[in-house]
Amino acid sequence: MRRSLSPAVWMVPMGAALVAGTVVTGGLYLRPVSVLLVWLACITPPLVRVDLAEHRLPNRIVLPALALAVPLGVLDAIVVGRMPAEPLLAGLLVGGSLYACAAFGGLGMGDVKLGALLGVTVGCFGVAAVLPFAVVSICSAGVVGAIVVVATRSAGGTAGWRTRIPFGPFLLLGCWSAVALAVITG
Repeated sequence: MRRSLSPAVWMVPMGAALVAGTVVTGGLYLRPVSVLLVWLACITPPLVRVDLAEHRLPNRIVLPALALAVPLGVLDAIVVGRMPAEPLLAGLLVGGSLYACAAFGGLGMGDVKLGALLGVTVGCFGVAAVLPFAVVSICSAGVVGAIVVVATRSAGGTAGWRTRIPFGPFLLLGCWSAVALAVITG
């Protein structure tokens, strides 16, 4: 049975964090991507929780964030002097790659939409940031998948390479890792 996620559970804290994060980072170095990162930080916990519990990524969380990410990504690229299409290209690259994987039945469309959102976000730091995003996402999912299979089989279960493991948390981990790496290496 699916439990519905009340918008009030995540919208009120998200709004407060968005305002607080914008005020705090305003004195440092406010870029349009800062607003996007605060928004993403607010939706990360509910996305992880829902994907782990229900194996889905709700459109009512992902799509508004994607709608916000596209103009903020373009604006951020203009502000920092990059090609304005660079974040969009990164989002298309990640979303398109995940769509190709979904066509073969390994991923759901929620992963594709989340991948596009995270691709645009990571693309604000340059298309080169997509590589660490992809490596961390894929490798961490592979390691956890292998652990699940080994643990299940050692307990007498029948887990195999087709065992369902939600990919959204690994995409988010990869995104945050790539953003941290981009900010650190600046």
